[in-house]
Amino acid sequence: MSNITLSNIESVLGAREPQLSQNLTRLFAKLLERNQDHTFAQNYTHAIKMGLRNEARLGSEGHGGGFSEFGKACLKAGIVKTMLELATLHVYTTAYPKERYIAQYNGMESLMELMGTGNLAERRVLLEEMLRHRAVDVFIDKLDHPLCIIRQLAVNMIKMLSTEAMLGELILAGTAADVIVAMCKFALEGPEFFTQQTQSPTVDWQNQIILGIPELPSSHAVAEAPRYYGMAQESSMWAVHGLLCTSPPPTRKFCLEILKKKPEVLDLLFDCAISPRPPWYPETHADSIACEALALLFQWPAHVVPGVSTPMDSAFKAHDWKSMSQCLTILTSREDWADKIIEIWMKVEEEDAHGIRQSLERAETDDLEFEDIYHQIFEYRGTSRIAVLRLIATLTHAAESCGVTNAELESLLHVAYTASRKINSEEEVQTTADELTYMERNVEIFRTPQYTFPLQIEMDAPAHIAEESVLGPIALARLLVVLAQRKALDTIQGLKKAPNGLSSSTSLNHVQQITHPDVIRRFLAIALQRVRATADKGRERARRVEYDVARTAFTDAAELAAALVAFDTHTQGQYRKEVTGARKELVLALGNASEMALRRQHHQQALHFGHGAVSMAENIAAEEDLDPGIVAKNKRRVQQAQAAMGAQNPTIK
Repeated sequence: MSNITLSNIESVLGAREPQLSQNLTRLFAKLLERNQDHTFAQNYTHAIKMGLRNEARLGSEGHGGGFSEFGKACLKAGIVKTMLELATLHVYTTAYPKERYIAQYNGMESLMELMGTGNLAERRVLLEEMLRHRAVDVFIDKLDHPLCIIRQLAVNMIKMLSTEAMLGELILAGTAADVIVAMCKFALEGPEFFTQQTQSPTVDWQNQIILGIPELPSSHAVAEAPRYYGMAQESSMWAVHGLLCTSPPPTRKFCLEILKKKPEVLDLLFDCAISPRPPWYPETHADSIACEALALLFQWPAHVVPGVSTPMDSAFKAHDWKSMSQCLTILTSREDWADKIIEIWMKVEEEDAHGIRQSLERAETDDLEFEDIYHQIFEYRGTSRIAVLRLIATLTHAAESCGVTNAELESLLHVAYTASRKINSEEEVQTTADELTYMERNVEIFRTPQYTFPLQIEMDAPAHIAEESVLGPIALARLLVVLAQRKALDTIQGLKKAPNGLSSSTSLNHVQQITHPDVIRRFLAIALQRVRATADKGRERARRVEYDVARTAFTDAAELAAALVAFDTHTQGQYRKEVTGARKELVLALGNASEMALRRQHHQQALHFGHGAVSMAENIAAEEDLDPGIVAKNKRRVQQAQAAMGAQNPTIK
């Protein structure tokens, strides 16, 4: 084809190979000509974007099935280099017409459309190409762009790389820290800039892009601008989450390097988690996603049950635990860290269900989806709750090395105590309020990278947080363990005034009530029931051949049982009657977790859990009534895991 002009877009882009690649190579060179006609750039970038979008929607190769012929030709001809250079070719000025910036917008969106059509291998190739051309730097720079549509798109582009590709697996921790800080700052800016843009005569041409419906009057965009920002705000938090929810999960050293470079990451995520529900986008999940991201920064390796020691601990302590404890030290060095954890919890506790419903009604949420959206809010509130509990429970394991004070531990007691209350079963739900509470308190997180959904990839969830019914007691038991270890439980009952540093969210009376021996005895009995109920859930899942989620139920039961055993140890048997049976349940849960891991061929996990089960059974008291056959079975599981690992790596002895 001799000429590429505005009048022959369809024939240029509709050619067959090898002509198509030749056309695209020439076209991409023309797009980067500094004095290129603005309308030419706008119309061709729009046609490329729509061509990729339509093939994804209509073509049999779309929806993650693999790049189409057109997509492959675009990649081969240099679409990544072209569109990223185009995005930075002209710094914004009113001297250029809007078409120039719409072309930049279209160009970046075309990369998003191309990513959405790729299979896993193609997405990785595309991501690597984008990283070679400094895509992350380009998009972060665009967060300060004078046009709100470019800022919003920059957030969505980073989210795409983070969630639909594997950005977290390919970048350095320092880059991840920069991205997290940038996303959090965007999430905390508020919608004012977006609203101002829709009202400005010089840039209100963006309104049609914001609305997505050209025939609507621009006045609608003014009203929609805060909501448009709110959706981008939510995307920014998913971008953060995607960096930390990878398969395999990020190493603890990676997370430590993030916090070493940018410790303010923690303050920013806390601020995002504490942010009030916005009236312009009341169904937002941004706050709960921030909570989950906080928990992921301190995630335990999948083969470790917190509180369970095994003969294989030396490697964990030398590497992962050393990094984890340093991460937690950075957390507890941040100003008001305990108050911020409590503030997240109190925000959820104090929010009114009726008020949430009214906010949705005022936001004119789609009537057809209203109830689904309303209920989903409570599921995400549940996410915030269990993320807080996970953080508290993890912190207790480093309380000494982090210098956590007794007053800080006591300040957190009421959170864990509240989370240990009875949760009605589904059969006991009678009212709408009961239903919402049930949904909120029964959330359990099994999170895989988001690209697994469109690509229909099945994998064991790399991110898991237990439900409140077991995690609440874990957190409370662990707080009591540390206080008992410090010989502080008895002294609490004799205090006449609140200790210095006790949070205003609680009181000395409440702390004394929670730590009263009679209350502790009732709690221990309930906690042991929860251990057994959680283990039963694991058995039920195993019968359904859901071995991955069965394993997590068993490890959750084991973590709570281990906390009860530790409490018994540090209280010198004062509560022996209430915790008798906990060590047996710990052995059973670890053995069953080992079995589930073996069935999923996760042999390292199986070996750790099996060793833990064998170790916990040593010198077990007769009153625990542990069947000797269980011990033998667990030893066989250890041998089976060792044999499998030896077969995979003959150097293993």
